[in-house]
Amino acid sequence: MAGFEGALPLDAFDVCAANPAREHVAEPDAALKLVEELSNGQALRKIKLSNKSYGAKAAKAIAEKLASLRGVKDVDVSDVIAGRPEAEALEVLETLATALAKASGYGDAKRSRITSLDVSDNALGQKGLDALLPLFMGAAPLVHLKTCNNGMSSAAAHQLKDVLTSKGVTSLESFHYFNNMSGDEGAKAIAEIVQKSPDLTDLRFSGTRAGRAGSLVFAEALRARQLLVTVDLADNTFGTDGGQLLGEWLSAANGASPLEVLNVRDCSLGDDGFGELCSGLEKCDNLRALDFSGNELTADAFTSTKWLASCASTLEVLQVEENEFSSRGAGRLAKGFSASQFPALSTFVCRASEIGSRGALGLARA
Repeated sequence: MAGFEGALPLDAFDVCAANPAREHVAEPDAALKLVEELSNGQALRKIKLSNKSYGAKAAKAIAEKLASLRGVKDVDVSDVIAGRPEAEALEVLETLATALAKASGYGDAKRSRITSLDVSDNALGQKGLDALLPLFMGAAPLVHLKTCNNGMSSAAAHQLKDVLTSKGVTSLESFHYFNNMSGDEGAKAIAEIVQKSPDLTDLRFSGTRAGRAGSLVFAEALRARQLLVTVDLADNTFGTDGGQLLGEWLSAANGASPLEVLNVRDCSLGDDGFGELCSGLEKCDNLRALDFSGNELTADAFTSTKWLASCASTLEVLQVEENEFSSRGAGRLAKGFSASQFPALSTFVCRASEIGSRGALGLARA
């Protein structure tokens, strides 16, 4: 849940601050008690209503107060309908979305200025997205969006694409789409969002059941996204061809890539795909965290460790666990570590990679 960690500023409200328990809120009185800290007409920049499951009566009870708020720009309505029947869940989503859009638009939902939105953990389908449209379709474009763990189908992914790209390019700077079930066709829809989001710096596209076809389309969509700083692509199916596309994406920056974090865990890269990817990583000198775990890498994957040298001064975390590179591969990695200084490295994980005592000792000495 982004934007509410730590102490809350005066212009933010978190419904869980006073009562963090995850609970069902069915009755109007109980719902009103949750927001009693808020005043009608209060200026508020951030609001978080998550971790409570609201009934229709409860949502209606707080809607008037929510709609009276002024200036809301950051909305978190993740996990607000757990366990509710579909009809009631959709009513709750629409009630909350309309009220919060009005709060952002100073009474007019169509003038909403919401720029940051988290709708995760709500089992959203097309009907759910329809219910939330007031939060997506305001006068200001979204800059930050999370729609994770919603089980979104390919049809819902296409609907999201249509909503976000209705005016051509988006203004998204961060976009998290994790743990959905949109498959290859959904991957193609999300790839189009990425293609039309030139300002993206933070991207998560993982755990979506995308096969090889969808993964390759998505990898191709990254080619023009040269502002990305944090990228999580875990649990895709890139293979050798996808590794090549990812390598070309990184190489296209001509040594000026701002990329700091890359996660390609469980992406079926294999040695060849990994090698293609690393040809691009050799041109990235700002990397802080890399995760290559679970890619069936053998010792041959580490024949060259130029990519490791390129980020030696900045690398903080390297994860290569659950591979098959054995002590032979560990020895090659150890040589890569020995060839450069790694002043920032604090975490190195290589467990479950068939490494014997000889390889482990070599890594420890490096």
